[in-house]
Amino acid sequence: MTITLDHEALGLEDKQVLEMYRLMALARRMDDRMWALNRQGRAPFVVGSSGHEAIQVASVLALDHDYDWVLPYYRDMGVALAWGTPPIDVFLAVFARKSDPMSGGRQLPNHWSDPARRVLTQSSCIGTQYPHAVGIAHGLRIQGLPGVVAVYGGEGSTSEGDWHEAMNWAGIHDLPVIFIIENNQYAISVPANEEVAGSLSKRAEGYGFTGVTIDGNDPLLVYKTVKEAADRARAGEGPTLIEAETYRYYAHTSDDDDRLYRTREEVEQWRRRDPVMALRQYLIEHRLLTEAEEKALDEEIASEIAAAVAEAEGAPRADEPATRVYANPIVPSDPVTEPEPEPQGTPVNLITAVNRALHEVMEEYDDTVLFGEDVAGDKGGVFKASQSLTATFGEERCFNSPLAESVIVGAAIGMAASGLRPLPEIQFADYIHPAFDQIVSEAARIHYRSDGRWNCPIVIRTPFGGGIHGALYHSQSVEAFYAHVPGLKVVVPSTPADVKGLLFSAVEDPDPVLFLEPKKLYRLAKGPYPAGDWRVPIGKAAIRRRGRDLTILAYGAMAHFAVEAGAMLAAEGVDAEIIDLRSLKPLDWPTIEASVKKTSRVLIVHEDNEFVGYGAELAAQIADKTFEWLDAPVRRYALDDVPAMPYAEELENMVYLTPEGIVERALEVVRW
Repeated sequence: MTITLDHEALGLEDKQVLEMYRLMALARRMDDRMWALNRQGRAPFVVGSSGHEAIQVASVLALDHDYDWVLPYYRDMGVALAWGTPPIDVFLAVFARKSDPMSGGRQLPNHWSDPARRVLTQSSCIGTQYPHAVGIAHGLRIQGLPGVVAVYGGEGSTSEGDWHEAMNWAGIHDLPVIFIIENNQYAISVPANEEVAGSLSKRAEGYGFTGVTIDGNDPLLVYKTVKEAADRARAGEGPTLIEAETYRYYAHTSDDDDRLYRTREEVEQWRRRDPVMALRQYLIEHRLLTEAEEKALDEEIASEIAAAVAEAEGAPRADEPATRVYANPIVPSDPVTEPEPEPQGTPVNLITAVNRALHEVMEEYDDTVLFGEDVAGDKGGVFKASQSLTATFGEERCFNSPLAESVIVGAAIGMAASGLRPLPEIQFADYIHPAFDQIVSEAARIHYRSDGRWNCPIVIRTPFGGGIHGALYHSQSVEAFYAHVPGLKVVVPSTPADVKGLLFSAVEDPDPVLFLEPKKLYRLAKGPYPAGDWRVPIGKAAIRRRGRDLTILAYGAMAHFAVEAGAMLAAEGVDAEIIDLRSLKPLDWPTIEASVKKTSRVLIVHEDNEFVGYGAELAAQIADKTFEWLDAPVRRYALDDVPAMPYAEELENMVYLTPEGIVERALEVVRW
């Protein structure tokens, strides 16, 4: 392979192109050493990068190291080294040591993370980084900050919906993003012609911006192409897609046997286009690298790698698997004993409270932004929760998103990394499932997988539950899916005062919070909306009615139904204690425990399906921790095993929970 461009014509000094070669050679030698360590049984797992050095190193050298961001994927050793990651950090991750600055031994090697250098923590999930990149770029623009975001991935990742959703978002907003696709011809074992239809780079045209295909093994061509893309981005001319054709010399990972899907002849053919050797030859021909200088450089690299391996292998082993799950761990310790202060204010319904609380939060915190489907302008969402926010705070802080839930949450993650506190809205909880990966694999794990170096302060608002004749896809209760996830907090307000108090607490929390709004109560529930400073702590339940005969645990719309049922039970001579959980994760166990020990009987009420619903965990906790206090089996009243609510009113009425149903089951528990 011959390099045809001239470095001086590109504005590169001799020392810069020499540094390019040094970093490429370092990346190659480190990769070789990692594979040797794996074969020796000293490193359990490695990811290969050999062959990718030109696209990785040269692309980074074309960026601004003071302001730009890079989001490498797990094959990007050269990106990490060229961006400033020292070899010792790479090997600390290879050996999974406690002092590994990327994850503290929690992630596989090559999962890059560095807040100081603007490298957002990376997961193993393919394609999830693209929405993060556009979110960072959008966040920088909102804050008036400089910077271009370069995001990397293999050609296989372009089959993921997250890639297309991010491309669309970037094109809509003309964001300063460079999508760098390292097309190494295989997605593990699947060849590119079975993975990518048509031209990859021409897909950019469909999203309204520039796309190019280049020889990813030509470092000077890579530098020129990325520099031009960065210049366009800085000039406000939008994103660029760069498809860089290259090849990986080793298997996908140390667990992969590439002999099963490609030939040695094919590998050798690509090795004749070795980017490291091509740049070496260029330097020799331009009399920039003598034999003595090359020998000295090789010795320097070998010594640096040997020292890093020795130091990393001898470092203390990781020993804290349960830390860093939350940036703000909340472990309730004291039960609710005194009634909460009665909120004072004008009575409003729940949806009005949501709207007012959003106005107050965005007024108090100018780093909050709200976006989602239909939320902006005069419409303000299908329930009008965000009405007049755009008029009040401007289009930069309240705007419509594409109808694409994964990028809504993924972009919020990126905005949070850039310094904002996003309030993404999912129009109905029924439609949150496309964002499941971004919520569960990304937002909930960012603090843990980065060893506490990154936080993810996002509040995902969504209406949930039935009772409004919304049928199967506007009536679902999704809380059990997400309350299961470590790193995520889940809250459910049921009064106007709780809407305000919990929303402020959620926005002020450094962890991701799922804010479930019971839409049955939007116009049904009314109560005082407190003026001034008002907080409801996450992790604290509310006792809506005190009693001695039976504990009823509920939340959302069912908390209101339980209060109604409590009055009906009183007429039957049963004194029920009603606990509105409000916070599903963390759970206010001390308040539940104190109540169970007092009443010795429990009924759990929720809209979700009974089988493996949230109440199943409550029942298990109660049986495990308060068994000796129980005088009757723990009973649940929940939705039958049907997919949410049927549409016909008479059918919905047959399956939807009622206060009368609560009374019936409560009496059974009391009389047991």
